[in-house]
Amino acid sequence: MMAYPPPGGGGYGYGNQYQQPYGGGGGYTYNNSAYNVNYAQPAAPMMGMMGNMMGGMMGGMMGMMMQQAPPSQQTNITYNMMFSSDTAFQDSAASALGMEAEDMEVSDDDYEEEEEEEEEEVKEKKKKFKKKCKRRQKLAQKVAEKCQEDDSFLEKVRQNYIARLRTHLLKDGTIDPTEGTIKYYAKYKADDPLVPFMAEYDGTELVGEKWDAEWDCMYLKEACDGAGTNEEAIIYICTTRNNEQRQILKKQFKTNFGEDLMETLDSETSFKFKEVILALFVPPALFDALNIKKAIQGLGTDESALIEILLSRTNAQIEEIKAVYGDINPDDCATDKDLECNIEDDTSGDLKRILISSAQGGRAELDPEKLDEAVVPVMFHDEETDEDKPTGSFTIDMEKLVDMKRAKQDANNLFEAGEDCFGTDEDTFIRIFACRETYQLRAIYAEYVKLTQRDVENTIDREFSSDSEKALLTLVMSIKCRPKYFAERLTWTMKGLGTKDSDLIRIIVSRAEIDMVQIKETFLAQNKKTLWKWIEEDCSGDYREMLQRIVGRD
Repeated sequence: MMAYPPPGGGGYGYGNQYQQPYGGGGGYTYNNSAYNVNYAQPAAPMMGMMGNMMGGMMGGMMGMMMQQAPPSQQTNITYNMMFSSDTAFQDSAASALGMEAEDMEVSDDDYEEEEEEEEEEVKEKKKKFKKKCKRRQKLAQKVAEKCQEDDSFLEKVRQNYIARLRTHLLKDGTIDPTEGTIKYYAKYKADDPLVPFMAEYDGTELVGEKWDAEWDCMYLKEACDGAGTNEEAIIYICTTRNNEQRQILKKQFKTNFGEDLMETLDSETSFKFKEVILALFVPPALFDALNIKKAIQGLGTDESALIEILLSRTNAQIEEIKAVYGDINPDDCATDKDLECNIEDDTSGDLKRILISSAQGGRAELDPEKLDEAVVPVMFHDEETDEDKPTGSFTIDMEKLVDMKRAKQDANNLFEAGEDCFGTDEDTFIRIFACRETYQLRAIYAEYVKLTQRDVENTIDREFSSDSEKALLTLVMSIKCRPKYFAERLTWTMKGLGTKDSDLIRIIVSRAEIDMVQIKETFLAQNKKTLWKWIEEDCSGDYREMLQRIVGRD
């Protein structure tokens, strides 16, 4: 199957509610163009949304490009730009071309500078963003050209794209485009403080060199030695290297100096600043396991933390948590080393059943064959040659990801288990919510609205109470839009008197490499203030600076 943009540049949406992950009617939804780039969105509206998102920076340039290009090229430009915000597509295209996306050269002549009176920092950020957009556009055009030269190239890009979507599924549980604020640091840049540090140390020129843990460890050692501590150096390394690289740093530091990096940082820092640093150096699965253990073994049970972690993680993440859970306290008895046993002992009622169900990591997952069938190339018809040609982009036919017959049946089963009966059949709610795959559940929720004229959250609120209600609502919110759920959780940690610092740290650290970009977008939409600004007003000192660096300015 191939997807074609309609004549005149109009849309080609499929008209099904579950096609748009977070848009549509009612309930816990979120409409964001960054999520919808791969979901058959109309070209013209997408350009408008991207223009708004970019603060108008690209709007004029795109309009000029569209006017100058002939019809076939106009379509090409439009649809390639639609996918420019999808990292999975960009990486797969660059890989098929035998290059890195960032290696696509862009000069200042490729776009017009705007004559505006702005701070230099703002101007520089706009310039970098324009170059990034132009680089991605040129990459997509190069893909389209290559596709026309080599018929097999289109399939090569498609398979690369599908492979990256599958990788994203393991991390996020969806194929929705999400992005972390902390990523793998590949090469040293000119503005990296290690550049002048190493130049002064032994004359080493780092700009353009691949990341090396030895150099980072030398910089950290210098930051911790002598009188006082260079907190800025520690913050920089911690917030620009991802978790995988931090694990390497721990080993390399001990190799370099025969000292434990974590003990060194522990002795050089204090209070909440230290808590964030130590959290950043814990592998993700172990970090989740530690927080679950803390929620269970502390004074009382922190049901809120248990619900957040267990009902928002993917199957793969749950399995990784269980694999390391027993290693936390080696002297614990056998039952305390088992996650399920701990849940059994510390919770009760429907909440216990929901959490134990989630701890199995047994939710149905997206069928690889369905995903393969759903990813189709976007084509345009060249009037000059009367041929269909690839734009270099792809769309995902969401209808192929779900079983609509079963979705309708499950929606009816939920209706009969709640609204249509005396009392509530909790088993049916738990079974369907725990077993169905993410996109299947979204289809079920959409069908439920049609059937009952209520969103499923409203029914949960009417049929359940206390912690079981919170658990089911968390599950639904996480399925519908995980970034929006975490944005609400972050608001909760800072709203009102005092700050729930441990919860704030846990959420920011655990989502920093997964979907923090989208969390920030939804946070701003909810609160009319950025997450960065809220942290600035709610926290202080090096602790504040560390959190702000992790989330980044909008």
